[in-house]
Amino acid sequence: MIPLRTAAGLFPINSLTLLPAAIVVLFLLTSGLYVTGQESAQAEPTPQETPAPSQVEEEDPTRPIVFSIRNEYRDLKNGGWANTVIFRADKLSFRNFQNQGEAKGLLLRVDVPLNTVHVGASTKFGLGDIYGQLLYIPRAGKRFATAIGTGIVLPTATNDLLGRGKLILAPSVIPVWYFANRKRITFVRIQNYFSIFGKSSRPDVNYLLVDPNVIIPISRKWWVGANTEFQWDWRTSRGSGIAGFQIGRIVRKKFGFWIKPELPFGQARTGNFNLKFTVFRVR
Repeated sequence: MIPLRTAAGLFPINSLTLLPAAIVVLFLLTSGLYVTGQESAQAEPTPQETPAPSQVEEEDPTRPIVFSIRNEYRDLKNGGWANTVIFRADKLSFRNFQNQGEAKGLLLRVDVPLNTVHVGASTKFGLGDIYGQLLYIPRAGKRFATAIGTGIVLPTATNDLLGRGKLILAPSVIPVWYFANRKRITFVRIQNYFSIFGKSSRPDVNYLLVDPNVIIPISRKWWVGANTEFQWDWRTSRGSGIAGFQIGRIVRKKFGFWIKPELPFGQARTGNFNLKFTVFRVR
């Protein structure tokens, strides 16, 4: 029952054996796209249609959004399922922070989840564990930026099936690479989640997450993305992953949406497939 409970939370525990290969593939892909873009620019000096910068802002971890609403469906093992609706809001504060580059201040994020979980003959609905995040960008340039900070998971779930039951910290570092005048990005989200205290009846949490991403606009309004999220549980010495492909569109200037199917893999995977859909507004 514990794996199913784990899958119902915001951060399901999901092998790092494919991590080096995945990162190399993503790096080669974005590098090749960058070189191709440079050659095209030299060969055809006439103005060409270019994607709007806001296409990648919703996925860029160094840029705030106004809000997003995300629906995540997970098909779990043993006939179970879980659905989460996440309401997200960002705020850029303390703009007088001194740093190098274009980014200024602290990026604050809050995710409020409403979970529905079906296990066996039981279905539970309610508030999940609220997630907060604080990121500081000490340096941001035209081609590279770094964000450092921490996340915090609050044990706000209204039922044991809907959350972890633990207060969890998640220190993070996110290097970001920009290509083609910031129209294409690659970043790697690295976080370690560990519980501090909470219900004694719930298992402690301590796992590493490494999540390389690539986002590529394909027209003025459309973009595609791919990522492979790896998780390693330090307590059980087991790992798993989730591979996803995203396609999105800017509808009108600041509003957009994206859809993303995902396939879990590895010994510790908790489900068979995931499907995510998000609507958002960027600043």
